[in-house]
Amino acid sequence: MKSLWNTLIYHPLLNILVALAAVMPGKSLGLAVIVLTILIRLLLFPISKRAIRSQYALRALEPKVQAIKAKKLDKQEESRALFQLYKEEKVNPFSGCLLLLIQLPILIALYYVFINGINRPELLYSFISPEGIQPTLFGLSITAPSIVLAIFAALTQAVQAFLTPKPPKPAESDKINFQSQLASSMSIQTRYVLPIIIFFIARNLAAAVSLYWVVSNLFSIGQEIYFRRLFKHKALIKQS
Repeated sequence: MKSLWNTLIYHPLLNILVALAAVMPGKSLGLAVIVLTILIRLLLFPISKRAIRSQYALRALEPKVQAIKAKKLDKQEESRALFQLYKEEKVNPFSGCLLLLIQLPILIALYYVFINGINRPELLYSFISPEGIQPTLFGLSITAPSIVLAIFAALTQAVQAFLTPKPPKPAESDKINFQSQLASSMSIQTRYVLPIIIFFIARNLAAAVSLYWVVSNLFSIGQEIYFRRLFKHKALIKQS
């Protein structure tokens, strides 16, 4: 498993970072992290688009969901009916989790890259050299923890969470429903608790990890604003 991790994730990420840094102004490793983050998010763009579309589609389906719940079916039948509804409408309620699961190994690998250092000739491909690379971003070391970047990571995460559509409020008859309560609780924790947790984690990690978080969050914020306008525009066209 360790050999697979090194071959598929850790070693390629290390080599890509060093290769990018070698062509950045001032051979800045910080700029390389920014470019790498943007490239990763561009590759994940189709998944992000599906996840955001699913969020808005789920809100649009809420009247139908409530209609199913109003039938007072047993849990198994209700789950089957909801699954059938999502299948017919081609909506995946778990699509947002996929984006997080894909990025998590990248964050972990990035952490180990900066814990172990980039000057590892035995791990670099023969045509890549770390010579002259500066582990900085505009004079700020990205190999040491940074309170400033940790704060920005938490703030951008909070902004992203507040831009994400809230789950619909449960109907009066649905307030004791476990799924509704869970969705509401997760929404609150994502908006208010997760940014605080991210700050306390990021302040103890290499600033490069916080930098990845900040740039990735800013990309997500831009995506959310773009798709919100796009989907609203399409909805207006359909209504006209």
